[in-house]
Amino acid sequence: MRSWLQRVSQAAKDRNYSGVFVVQSGGRIVTSTIDHYVVHGNTLERVETLDGQRRILVCHNAETRTILPDARLIVVEDHHTDYSFPRMLKTPHADYATHYKLRQEGHERCAGYVCDVTRIIPQDDLRYGYRLWTEQRSGLLVKAQTLNDLGKVLDQVAFTQLDLNPKPRPDLISEALKGTSNYRIEHMRASLSTPQAQGWALSHPIPGFESVGIYKRRLMLHGKPTEVTQWLFSDGLASVSLFAGPSADSRQPGASLHMGDTNALLARKGAWSVIVIGAVPAKTLQLFADSLKQLH
Repeated sequence: MRSWLQRVSQAAKDRNYSGVFVVQSGGRIVTSTIDHYVVHGNTLERVETLDGQRRILVCHNAETRTILPDARLIVVEDHHTDYSFPRMLKTPHADYATHYKLRQEGHERCAGYVCDVTRIIPQDDLRYGYRLWTEQRSGLLVKAQTLNDLGKVLDQVAFTQLDLNPKPRPDLISEALKGTSNYRIEHMRASLSTPQAQGWALSHPIPGFESVGIYKRRLMLHGKPTEVTQWLFSDGLASVSLFAGPSADSRQPGASLHMGDTNALLARKGAWSVIVIGAVPAKTLQLFADSLKQLH
């Protein structure tokens, strides 16, 4: 299972591809274009939404710029962790076989390519299942569904057009930035830290989920820059983020939000508000919220 997942993940990172993909989640449908190239060892990527407010995401290795033309704004992230489609793995060394089983379900055409169809079945109720379509030759993920415990599709993302042999465009980033010289620039800085330094711990581990990293981030909240702590966990496929910052939310602890496969939960720890969010069942978020404790 590990080698199969790593092949799918590497295809998304290492090969060139471009196309159009559609995300369906919680009754919302968003279409985007994507261009992904590896040029002289550098990763270049451009993703643009075609529905609603225009949003262009351009990545050069770990640096990401989000261009918002309507707001004449560019948001820069120097330490960007991207788990978006068609990537799969959140961490390469997770114990997948303990918490998931893999089942082959034949072949289907998707976006004009013959794909292997694979079902990933969770072994407990703390995570969702998946059905994946991967292009036979390259292993690139072409379509993905997230499934609940009854097999119902919670959300889906799929290429509708896909080119697996596009000509690389080294000017991808500079072209996207043309005409933005007078845009406002905001830096969403993140610095790697430790749970001990940030004063947080889990009183008991959540089965299968391991700490991927903890970061100090500067975010814009209520129009003001605010320092928050983000603690990221993953079981290799699913991920959960805990955001902790000074309490400024009028909603009651326990308030929740649900859209597609993504759930969010608000908790209160002393003078701090904690938002737990992830593409996992609400039960899993509650376990994280109950386990989180302040060290000082």
